[in-house]
Amino acid sequence: MNRKKITKAALSGLVAVTMVPAMAAPLVANAEGNDAAQTSDASTRKDVIMNIRFVDENGNFISGGDHFLPEGVQNRSILAQYVPEGYEMTASGDFMVVEGGSEEVTVKKVTSNVIMNIRFVDENGTFISGGDYFLPEGVQNRSILAQYVPEGYEMTASGDFMVVEGGSEEVTVKKVTSNVIMNIQFVDKAGGFIAGGDYTLPEGIQNYSILQQYVPEGYKMTVSGDFTVVEGGSEKVTVESIYDGTILNFVFVDANGNEVGGGDVIVDKDNNGIFHSSEIESIIPEGYKNENLLGDLFVADYIGGSNTITLSKVYNSTIIKLQFVDEAGEVVGGGDYFVDEDGDGIFNWKEVELPAGYAFNETGDAFVKDFSADDATQVKVHKIQKGTIINVVFEDPQGNNLGGGDFLVDLDGDGIANYSELALPVGYKLNVTGDFFVEEGGHYTVVLNRDGAAIIHVVFKSEGGKNLGGGDYFVDEDGDGIFNYSELTLPEGYELIVTGDEFVDTEKTYEIVLNKEIEGTIINVVYVDEEGNNLGGGDFFVDPDDDGIANYSELDLPEGYELIVTGDFFVTPGKSYTITLHKITEEETAAATLVVRYVDQENGNEVVLEKTYNDQVGPVGETATYIEDVVVPEGYELVQDIEGIAADVEYGQTKVMYVFVTKTAQEPTQPGDEEEPNTPAEGTEESEQTDGTDTGVAMSLAGVFGTMSAALAGMVALLRRKQK
Repeated sequence: MNRKKITKAALSGLVAVTMVPAMAAPLVANAEGNDAAQTSDASTRKDVIMNIRFVDENGNFISGGDHFLPEGVQNRSILAQYVPEGYEMTASGDFMVVEGGSEEVTVKKVTSNVIMNIRFVDENGTFISGGDYFLPEGVQNRSILAQYVPEGYEMTASGDFMVVEGGSEEVTVKKVTSNVIMNIQFVDKAGGFIAGGDYTLPEGIQNYSILQQYVPEGYKMTVSGDFTVVEGGSEKVTVESIYDGTILNFVFVDANGNEVGGGDVIVDKDNNGIFHSSEIESIIPEGYKNENLLGDLFVADYIGGSNTITLSKVYNSTIIKLQFVDEAGEVVGGGDYFVDEDGDGIFNWKEVELPAGYAFNETGDAFVKDFSADDATQVKVHKIQKGTIINVVFEDPQGNNLGGGDFLVDLDGDGIANYSELALPVGYKLNVTGDFFVEEGGHYTVVLNRDGAAIIHVVFKSEGGKNLGGGDYFVDEDGDGIFNYSELTLPEGYELIVTGDEFVDTEKTYEIVLNKEIEGTIINVVYVDEEGNNLGGGDFFVDPDDDGIANYSELDLPEGYELIVTGDFFVTPGKSYTITLHKITEEETAAATLVVRYVDQENGNEVVLEKTYNDQVGPVGETATYIEDVVVPEGYELVQDIEGIAADVEYGQTKVMYVFVTKTAQEPTQPGDEEEPNTPAEGTEESEQTDGTDTGVAMSLAGVFGTMSAALAGMVALLRRKQK
C-alpha cells in the first residue's frame, strides 16, 4: 500500500470513503458494496493521520503505515486491528496520537508448539536416535534441535526448516571425534611382527578400514569390523601376504664375520607362517653350507629386516699356514690358506693370495705335505716395482661412508688407473667408470650407486587433505640416490601436482599431494517436493577441492523450486542423495481501480464527466489508497467546495464515487425562453449499469439535494491529491 501524508489543513475538507452515514447515502451511491463518500462536521471530527511502525524485539521493521486514529491520549489496544498477522504487541498502556506523529510498536511472533518427528541419521542414512518433539510451529533454524542431538554427535547441516504438526524431518549428524596417538602392530597369523608404529587416529569406535593406508606393502588385513581407538592404546592387526609366500632377506657371513653373499628369497608358500631351512638353499653362495639355521622356522622371527646367518665353508682343500717375508727379512703378511682344492696333494702358488704389491720369489707347484696347518712356513716374496698403492674411501650419493682401504692399481706404472681395478663393497656398483690419474699413497673418494632399487614410504593426499592411500614403493633402480615421482603408482583418477626428481631417504615418509584428474565428486541427486513427489535429478559434479564436503549451492535446481536445507554436507562418490525442495509461488497481483463520476445535480442522473484511476498495482487482497485532485467539468461548478478525493480500493476491485456539479450561472433570458428541466416523473427511479456497477440513484438527486442542504453545508472538503 502506498503511504500518503495528509496535512492538518486539508483535514477540514476530507471526504472519507470508509464511513457511510445515512445522511450521505443519497449523495454518493455504490451498488457494489464499496465504501461511499461522506461528509462530517469539522467541529466534531477527531481523527488524525499518524504513522505506526511495527518492529520486532531487535528493531527490525515488520509492517506499518499511516492510519486514521482518534487524536489525543489513546490506549494501544486501538492498534490491535493493524498488528501484522501472526504477531502480537509486547507492550500495553497509553500513547499520544498527534497529527503527523509517529509511534514504534514492538511485536513478537505468535507461535504455538506442535509435535514433529525428528530422525537423527549418519551420512549413510543409518538411524542414530530421534523421536517426537515439541517445537515452535513455522520456519525455524536447525539450532533449535541442538538440545536433542545424540551425545557424541553434531549436526552436519545448518539453515532453516519448516515445523508442521505431525511432520517429519531427517537430520544428518556425524560423530564428534578427536585424534589420538595409538600404537598399531601388523603381525602375521603366527603373531610375528611385520610392520607398524604410532599412528594418529580418530578416537572412539572405528572400523579397521581406517588402517588400510598403513598396511605394509605386499600385505592385506585378515580382520574386519570395529575396534576401539584410545590415547596411548595398542592394537595388533593380523595381515597376510598378497603373494604366494613371504619374502625374507638374508645376509650370509663366514666364520670371521666377512660377508659372503645373501639376498631375498620367497618362503612359506602355503602361508602357514612356517618355513623350512631348505627353502633358502637357493641363495647360499657356492662353497658354503648352512649348519646354523636348520629345520622348521617361524616366518615371524625373520620378517621385517635383514637376517645375518653364519655359513660354514665347504672344505675339499687343505689349510696351510704361511708367513710372507720380503728381501729385508721383514714380515709383510701371512695367515691360513686353502690350497689343493682337488685334494691331489699338490697346489700352485697362484692359489695363495699375496699382500698387495708383492710377488712370490718362487712360482709353480708345491707339495702340500711340505707345509703345516699349525706352524707357519716362511715364504720369500719381493716388492713389485710396477703398480701404485692408493687409499680409497667409498661413499653413496648422499655422502654416507661405505668402507674402503688400500688398493694396488696402475700395474703398468704409467700413472693412470681404471675404476674397474677397485674391489667394490657388496651390493654397490660404480657411479663413474673409466680412467683416473693416481700417485703413490694418494687418497681418493669414489662415489658408488646402490646395485638395485630402494624402498621408500609414501602417503598420498588430496588438495583438501583427504588421505588417498600409499605404502612402500621400489624406486631408484639405477641406485644413484635420486628417484623421479613418475616411478610411483598413483591412486586411480589422480595425477601429480609436483613432478621431477627427489632424493631417496629410506627413513622418511613422503607426503605427496595429488590433483584429481576430473575435478569434483560425482553424486546422484533425486529431488522431491514437500509431499514426496519426484521432481527429477541426475548426476552432479560437486566438491571441487576434494575434501569430501559439498555445498547445496553447487546443485542445479528444477525451475520454480528452492532449497529448504542450505549449507555443507558430506559426499561419497557414486552415492545417491534425496533432497527436498520448496515450490516458489508467485504472488497474484492486480490493479486497484477508482472511477469518479461527476453528476449534474439539476437533472439528477446525468454524468457529465468520468475519470478513471488505475495506476496502482499490488497483491490481491491488500488495499491501495487514492488521493486525487477534483477535476471540474467545463461549464460546471462544484455544488460543494471540495478540494480533493480520497478512497481506499482493494487490488483487483473497482470502486465508483460521485461528485455533484451544477452548471455555471448565465445571463437571464427573456421570459418564456427557459427550458423545462428534465425531471423524472414522480415515483419513478432512474438507473444506469456501467461495467457491472449500479450507478442508479434511488430518487431525484436534485430533490434530495434540496432536503439535504443543511447537512451538505457541514460537509468537509476532500483532500488535495498528494504525490505518490
